[in-house]
Amino acid sequence: MKNGFLIISIAAALMLAACGTASTPTAIPTVILDSGSANNTVTQSSPQASSGDVTASGIVQPLQDTQLAFALAGTVQKVYVMEGDQVKAGDILAELDNASIQSEVDQAQRTLREMTSAAAIATAEQDLANDQKTYDDAKKKVDSINNRHADNVTINYLKDQVTLAQQTLDRARDAYKRTARLSSVDPVRAQAATNLYNAQQAYNMALSNLNWYANPPSANDVALATADLDSATAALQEAKWYLSELKGESISADATGAQLAQLQQTRADLQAAQDKLEHTRLQSPISGAVTTLKIVAGEYVTPGQTIVAVSNVTNLQVVTTDLSERDVPKVSVGQSVKVLVEPLNTEIDGHVIFISPVADTLGGDVVYKTTIALDNLPEGIRAGMSVTVQYES
Repeated sequence: MKNGFLIISIAAALMLAACGTASTPTAIPTVILDSGSANNTVTQSSPQASSGDVTASGIVQPLQDTQLAFALAGTVQKVYVMEGDQVKAGDILAELDNASIQSEVDQAQRTLREMTSAAAIATAEQDLANDQKTYDDAKKKVDSINNRHADNVTINYLKDQVTLAQQTLDRARDAYKRTARLSSVDPVRAQAATNLYNAQQAYNMALSNLNWYANPPSANDVALATADLDSATAALQEAKWYLSELKGESISADATGAQLAQLQQTRADLQAAQDKLEHTRLQSPISGAVTTLKIVAGEYVTPGQTIVAVSNVTNLQVVTTDLSERDVPKVSVGQSVKVLVEPLNTEIDGHVIFISPVADTLGGDVVYKTTIALDNLPEGIRAGMSVTVQYES
């Protein structure tokens, strides 16, 4: 009954206001009918002051965390750690049975030692000397072909040399004939034979010189000489590359040669075997504590099977999980924050070191992860604890 009376009174007041003179309308306050109140007091609401701070939930995480697995399948030969052990980067955590792979490494090392021995180097040096001589001879031949020309004066001179050599040869031949009745051991016959031999050689040389300059080389002669030089040049270069490789010297990336290729393949085989052996040893890439261990000696593992986890629990950070897309524009790298570690009921200082450039979704909402560096670590803080981050404006 009282409530009905109050509503009628308000309606009457509104009608009276409408009948008055025209004036700027005034805002009508919102009223609340508190039926639960003893005296039904009408109150006016006022807006609540909103905080300018941005908050987000987060999780304490290790600064570094890694899940490790073997790249090869095999039987675990030995496990060197237990859960909770502290390890350093590079420490071997577990090892597969690798006897057969070790044999591959040993064989490749023996082959490489044989190919690069002092005897092998000496042989390569001798081969290089032979290839150098072959090249020099081929080069001289090509040069002589290219220079195989003479003027008429030279040609006439060479013809005269042939004529004179022919006369000398004829006289030597006649002189030798006159000694036909002498004994083969007679000094006169021996001298005549020697003179005939020398005269014949001189004639042959004179005729050869004339023919060489008087008759130009054929296209086939030029092609053969050029091909011989090209072959000798390539062989000489490959011999140099091979010897340099044997001595451990640097060579061109486009170096070729059968011996060089064999040596390089042997080195590659050794490196592959060593890499394979290395993959049988599971090493920690970081320093930290072994937080998970899922293998024992004698167990068979497959490639990619996670068997060990190592975390750097000495250094911790916070990663937020629900910073809204509406709030992320208010956050910047370097911004100071307050971090409430809920299980410890402790607040510590920190600052933003990373804002994810891509969004995640959480319950249908778009959120961004941020990473918080902690300025100090309170007693008892552990990875996995829940926190609330307040970004200071």
